Amino acid sequence: MNIDTYIYEAIFEEKQKYKVFYELIWEQLKEDGFVITDEDGYEIDSVFKAVALQNLVGEFNYRVYDDVNETGFEDVIEYLQNLGINEAEITAYCLDNPRIDTDEDDFELTVKNALDYHTEVVADKMLEEFSADDIFDYLFTATYDFEQDFTFDFEDTDEFQAFVDSNTERLDDYKDEYPSVMRWIESGMIC
Repeated sequence: MNIDTYIYEAIFEEKQKYKVFYELIWEQLKEDGFVITDEDGYEIDSVFKAVALQNLVGEFNYRVYDDVNETGFEDVIEYLQNLGINEAEITAYCLDNPRIDTDEDDFELTVKNALDYHTEVVADKMLEEFSADDIFDYLFTATYDFEQDFTFDFEDTDEFQAFVDSNTERLDDYKDEYPSVMRWIESGMIC
């Protein structure tokens, strides 16, 4: 199984509600060569970035709905082990990146630091690719149930994008309701 298929099936389909959002963002980041590369350790890098994307959704949920944001560092380990990647390979990957704070005696801390680093990198890349307004619209649309009006399950990214485009006024009202969330997005979505 290739890494892209694994990420879609194991990571992004885990929470069906956010699947279309993940696809929309991942495909854009993939087009730029940001999330899937041919460099050594790309599987590890891709899994960290996919879980970082989940982490950003969790942080948005925490800030808007006061839900608990589980960072997913245990998930990173499980996903990588399912790919046959062991602790030594994960640690070596982390040690190869001078921006990841590593502790050779504490594997879990190293993985947590790596996920924190990748979450910041993914947030920066999202802000490079999308405006803060668009990110809010996408995150809010993906996470909000819109139960007051109707229940809507998006079939694909085109349907998701069409919904966002046709509901800009309503989404702008939500931005006004959550100015601290907009500031969080604009300031880099640091978790």
